[in-house]
Amino acid sequence: MCKEEQLNIYFVRHGETLWNKEERIQGELDSPLTIKGIEDIQKLAGNLSGVEFDEVYSSELGRAYETASILSDGRHRIKRLKEFNEKNFGDWQGMEIKEIYRKYPMQAEFYFNDIKNYNNKEINAESLEHALKRFVLGVRKIVKSLRTGNVLVVSHGTILKLFFNYIDNKDVNELNEKDLMENTSFRVLQYCKGNLML
Repeated sequence: MCKEEQLNIYFVRHGETLWNKEERIQGELDSPLTIKGIEDIQKLAGNLSGVEFDEVYSSELGRAYETASILSDGRHRIKRLKEFNEKNFGDWQGMEIKEIYRKYPMQAEFYFNDIKNYNNKEINAESLEHALKRFVLGVRKIVKSLRTGNVLVVSHGTILKLFFNYIDNKDVNELNEKDLMENTSFRVLQYCKGNLML
């Protein structure tokens, strides 16, 4: 147990959006939060009301920033970091998953069911490795600047899954899009003197 210099980072996935509901790939494009999404964020705010956050971060994308704004309720200046943006899905962004399977059958099958054979270059997308690397850099920025207290980070399903797999010593090719965090769910990581506690 860490008795000094403990930093707790709360990683939250944004609230449900219109494109989540429509099963569209968002990536670095955006769509508005749904009424359910907003209600779920408000519930989460109640659940986290006992936590006093020292800093609040979100990705640059509207859905994450709006989620962070509701959770913060005007108590913090939200810092938007591009490092916490969702993985860029290239040509797939804005498309329904069923449409992706129709237009890109091979890469869709690989990405969703056999990811080790997925080739991001074929759809002009960001690689899994690059997405993970930039997210980790964002987390390191926080850990370097703040040694103690509580931090809120609002980000996205795929990039968070990549990061948690990394924390859990899994390979990037163990990413499973069917096993992402639910919208507005969260996971807390604790750092002691700048080092992750496992």
